[in-house]
Amino acid sequence: MSFLQPFLLWALPLISLPIIIHLINQWRYQTKQWAAMMFLLQANRMNRGFAKIRQWLILAMRTLAILGLIVAISRPLASGLWSMIGGAKSDTTIVLMDRSPSMLWKGDAGESKLDAGKRQLNDALKTLGADHWVSVNAATTEASEFKSLETLVDSSAFSSSGSSAQISTALQRSLEYLQLNKPGAADIWICSDLQSSDWNADSGEWSLLRTGFTGLPQSIRFHLLAYPDLSGENLSIRVNDAHRDTVSDGVQSQNFLVLSLQIFASGSTTQPNRKVPVQLEIEGVRSEMSVELSGGAAELREHRIPLPAKVESGWGKVSLPADMNNADNDFYFVFDKPPVRRVVVVADDPTAVRPLQIAARIASDGSSNKSQIELLAPAQLSSLELDGAALLIWQAELPDSTTAAGIDNYLNAGGQVVFFPPSSLQKGNSSGGKNYRGIEWTGWSAHEDTPMLVTNWRGDQDLLAATKSGAGLPLGQIEIRGHATLKSDQPMTQLATLNGGDSLIARLPTSKGGLYFCTASTEGKQSTLAENGIVLFVVVQRAIEQGQAALRGALMRTAAADPSRAQLDEATESKAETTPATPSTNNWQQVAGNESLSSEYECQPGVYKQDNLMFAVNRPLTEDQYTTIADEKLESLFAGLQMDRVDQKAGRFGGIVREIWRQFLILMVAALIFEAALCLPKKLVKA
Repeated sequence: MSFLQPFLLWALPLISLPIIIHLINQWRYQTKQWAAMMFLLQANRMNRGFAKIRQWLILAMRTLAILGLIVAISRPLASGLWSMIGGAKSDTTIVLMDRSPSMLWKGDAGESKLDAGKRQLNDALKTLGADHWVSVNAATTEASEFKSLETLVDSSAFSSSGSSAQISTALQRSLEYLQLNKPGAADIWICSDLQSSDWNADSGEWSLLRTGFTGLPQSIRFHLLAYPDLSGENLSIRVNDAHRDTVSDGVQSQNFLVLSLQIFASGSTTQPNRKVPVQLEIEGVRSEMSVELSGGAAELREHRIPLPAKVESGWGKVSLPADMNNADNDFYFVFDKPPVRRVVVVADDPTAVRPLQIAARIASDGSSNKSQIELLAPAQLSSLELDGAALLIWQAELPDSTTAAGIDNYLNAGGQVVFFPPSSLQKGNSSGGKNYRGIEWTGWSAHEDTPMLVTNWRGDQDLLAATKSGAGLPLGQIEIRGHATLKSDQPMTQLATLNGGDSLIARLPTSKGGLYFCTASTEGKQSTLAENGIVLFVVVQRAIEQGQAALRGALMRTAAADPSRAQLDEATESKAETTPATPSTNNWQQVAGNESLSSEYECQPGVYKQDNLMFAVNRPLTEDQYTTIADEKLESLFAGLQMDRVDQKAGRFGGIVREIWRQFLILMVAALIFEAALCLPKKLVKA
């Protein structure tokens, strides 16, 4: 139990007053032995037991009455948050509200978790009070101070968002705020539905957070208001791919929108297999179709929708009927005329890059007539033209300063470049000290008798990421019989390393575009990259797709506060590091979606336009996968910290903090009435 006026509890010793008065009353008179009185006392011993019990009860009721009065005026609190406040008003209250789409799941009476958390937090914090109010936006992780609780609750930090919550990063901002401003005792309130993706429990940030908070001189108390319940059934929809295609019969051509989408069912109840109506909107024109739901999921692949002949680009939206969570019932998409798959290959040995040409010529859909492959020898670099190219493959000596400037411009426009070692290295020739951005080839290591294997690679992101199904690439089956060694004067990201510790594929961080170095050759006698084929094909295809992303006039983006973290739709299997960053949202124009602040466009689902670029912003895939963090894991995140948790359910209208002083006043009155009854004189019995 906690109290709003805990200083009044210093008056608790006053409950001993009845006892003290009783003792003083006993000491007022001196005992004199008198024979007649001694006889009467001895005669009354038959009733002494009951009289003594009555006296003790009277004393107890008087003590209890004083206790009830003192506790009542101390304004006690009670709820599921027993001992939560610790008995003192905090100097600063920091609030982290989970604004992710999953928080819009509805409970009883149609109230969402977000609305319930907003209402209950408002009631609790209004009761408890604080000297300073601070909100750390769980979507943008920005900390803001507020003059009053009302302005905090009405701020955008308490409104819904299309991005996942970043609880660990938001707590890091809270820690930085406390370290910088040095307030007194602080309470940190977290309202969340405990989605695993929002907490990122495996991140190394948590150990640093625990160390940081325990190192603060003031008292820090964490209060978690959780809404893990998933009652009812909910359907979510997302578009995996949307692009424009043209079919020609030689006489006339027809444009089509090729659409692929998925529907997922989740919740505590699941209805039998059925058809689900899907509303399709393209440039404001609506139509409806049905998708068969089987086993809790449905998938529609390569659905072709005729487009007017003059429509080359546009936007659309797919929608489901209202259910438990309307935040995942809509998904926006944009489409554009696909850019040409143009790949430029610079090679000093055409036979060494033939497997790369084959991998680049075949598109991911199996067709081989959609790619333009340009092969140049080092002597033809004067005609090198990279504008409109999706990928540059370089298998020759590193470029000189003139050519390097053109490659720099290409990278800054979002292009992709993959360097392979020149053939001269295999012959023992030196690189001549040539380098590009501080990186140079330093020699060749041959090991034909004992081929080297790939022992470690990044399967979570970039070119070597696992497929959408979760299957990893078979890099462990590749044998390397010779590889070049790299020297770099700046840190590089190792995407794959050999069992000797040398790099196989490394990436140099860039502000835009992708710059990669592969130390192995694709020649059959030097490696099995071409023989196995899968890894080589996937790497080349992903590099092309990332390069095409910079050429498209329409992009699919995942809602995220930081543009550098936003990524292409998961169907492309491209990662955040390679997505071209977009400028400030102040330059965005909203085409479709709910009205929101321009500063939060990157977090709000919708369609936006900037200059000639149009992009759709949608919730992350993890927001459709309703998995909550385990209780044991959650407790480990706050190990060593003062953390209290109360589970709630949307639609329950009771408060989480209530004053119960009335109950103590009733207790006091009841004690006084009972004490008065005990003090009534006995009725005289006539002889």
